Amino acid sequence: MPENSAPRRLDGLLRSVRGHIRTLGLPRPDRLVISTPSGSVHAEFTSGTAPDRLACLLVWAASLHGVELTWSLQAAGTLSVAATGRTKSGITLGLAASASVVELGGKLKSGSAAVLANTFRLSACTPEQVTFDEVAQVVQAARRSPSSPLAVAA
Repeated sequence: MPENSAPRRLDGLLRSVRGHIRTLGLPRPDRLVISTPSGSVHAEFTSGTAPDRLACLLVWAASLHGVELTWSLQAAGTLSVAATGRTKSGITLGLAASASVVELGGKLKSGSAAVLANTFRLSACTPEQVTFDEVAQVVQAARRSPSSPLAVAA
């Protein structure tokens, strides 16, 4: 009997995630990893402009309960943003997106520091909890930034 429970569990998780996406009109993630043993799902946003990737993560985060957001500056000047939360049906969902600080209109201060949206100072490899509004502010600043090579009209 245990052999039959894994496919049923996977089918149930797929139905729940698909329903979550369709019901709320969420953007499709570029990568979706489903763990049947833990019942968790991980979604990654890797395509589109830098601000769009972070915006997709925020749209998904807004659809979850008990959301926690963190960001960190990686050594290569890349901002990594992660979120965790639960869907209405109780599925644990992890979200991830990353973007170059330069693509976000930010400034690298050295190999180990950066400034985003002229407000947020980050140190390399130091994860920090962040609010939804702070990430949204970075997205908005990146879309307005003439220095961002991929700036999109807000």
